[in-house]
Amino acid sequence: MSKSIKVLFSFFLVIFFIAMVSKESAFAKNGIRVILYGNPIQEKHSPIMKNNTVLVPFKGIFEKLGFNVSYDSASKTISVQKTGTTIKLVINQNTAWINDTPTILQVAPQIIDGATFVPLRFIGEASGLEVKWYGDSQIVSLYSKQNLFPVSRGGKFGYIDTEGKIVIDYQTKFTDAYAFNEGLAIVYSNAKFDGFINQQGNKVIPKGNYYDAKEFSEGLAAYRTLKTATDFAVSNYGYMDLTGTSVIKPQFKKANNFSEGLAAVQVGSGYGYINSSGKIVIKAQYNSAEDFSEGAALVTINGISHYIDKKGKFLFNSSYKNGESFSEGLAAVKAGANYGFINKKGKLEIPAIYEEVHSFSEGLAAVKINGKSGYIDNKGKLLIPNQFDAASDFHEGLAVAESGGKTGFINKTGAWVIQPTLDWAGRFSKGLSYAYSVDGEVYINKNGQIVWRRSQP
Repeated sequence: MSKSIKVLFSFFLVIFFIAMVSKESAFAKNGIRVILYGNPIQEKHSPIMKNNTVLVPFKGIFEKLGFNVSYDSASKTISVQKTGTTIKLVINQNTAWINDTPTILQVAPQIIDGATFVPLRFIGEASGLEVKWYGDSQIVSLYSKQNLFPVSRGGKFGYIDTEGKIVIDYQTKFTDAYAFNEGLAIVYSNAKFDGFINQQGNKVIPKGNYYDAKEFSEGLAAYRTLKTATDFAVSNYGYMDLTGTSVIKPQFKKANNFSEGLAAVQVGSGYGYINSSGKIVIKAQYNSAEDFSEGAALVTINGISHYIDKKGKFLFNSSYKNGESFSEGLAAVKAGANYGFINKKGKLEIPAIYEEVHSFSEGLAAVKINGKSGYIDNKGKLLIPNQFDAASDFHEGLAVAESGGKTGFINKTGAWVIQPTLDWAGRFSKGLSYAYSVDGEVYINKNGQIVWRRSQP
């Protein structure tokens, strides 16, 4: 072999190895993680991103979802099925079928590095799951859309569905349990934080060295640890991701949930905002700070309510007090002795003539005049007369209202849908309201029917 040929051969050999290393690095460094029901999925081949679509090896994900899987090499067709659902995909074709109904895929199934990859979102949604992508942490989370509600009996906690059926049985290991957020729920044991469970009741994030934690929001949850194993002084707040891994070290005196990509935190004596990497993007210079809502956040300086954008710039010069966050384009503020509503330029859109107000929700806001509550629209027009002793926000078409010392629910015409016979009731969320009645603690549906009541074993 001549010297020139050897040099050329060596050159191509180097290029080949560089290409191979680059290819392997593309798989190794993309960092995408898939979480199913709170459990990370480990596969031989890592997920990849293509045209803003996460692709995963088809066999493992389908089997974990309970499907029977088959592959016809002649037609290059992937067929999967379980009771009530049949899915078919064809390699390099953008049309898939769910129970013979065609669906267009953003990215077609394809063979990459000897493995067959399919679009994860399609698989999850075809299986009836919620699919959420958290870009900053490179996590895709799949979990059930089923609504679950915490219940207790004899000191044991479990969860019911909207029909009142027990889904996660009462367990002595839970002495308190919280609502599910993003597929996970906080549980306590012996009055101490004990970690997060998934919708099957399995603990997927153990307590570890966490002293306590808040609910997940936008893929992150604030937590605290003890300073040392023997010192019961509590450290500052940090944040964990959906795998339970600390991604923002404890450094904040107080920490809110993430909202619209930012979280309010206390540093020293002031409040500011961090991004999902833990970087302070709005200086901690406020006396208090609320979550971002509709691109704006309420902060206070020396008792005055101000509104800032995501760069920390004031939306307008303010002299208002007792402000509320923006909702449906308006924010409640106190101007003089009464309350009204301002727009994002700081102008009073609805005059300050009310004794009390609630934020706008579903097009209406509760307001009180002469000790009685009613509802106005976003122009200030009174749509439901001031006839209730107290009234709250509308949620899922109904609002809590009080009359004669009892609580019930009204619709948007002001008519009683659930008569005021309850001692107290929370707003409707995912179809149920937690309330107190003559039967004690109960969950009621929108027909006023009790689907669950607390009773001793």
